[in-house]
Amino acid sequence: MTHTAARQTQTPDAEQLASDIHQLEARLLKTDPKQEPTLYRSLYCTISLRQMQLLAKVSQPAASQAH
Repeated sequence: MTHTAARQTQTPDAEQLASDIHQLEARLLKTDPKQEPTLYRSLYCTISLRQMQLLAKVSQPAASQAH
């Protein structure tokens, strides 16, 4: 994807983040925190990060329209 195409729409990025979150949550549910505590924490932190990125991505258009 070119930079121009990325600027034209934010939707694929938001959809990709949402998809990532869904996949990570499914993997988290399959992970036993007692057997793999490091992986569990890593997945949990990655999910939190993706959620913040998604929130920022979704909030961007509203913020840019206000200017």
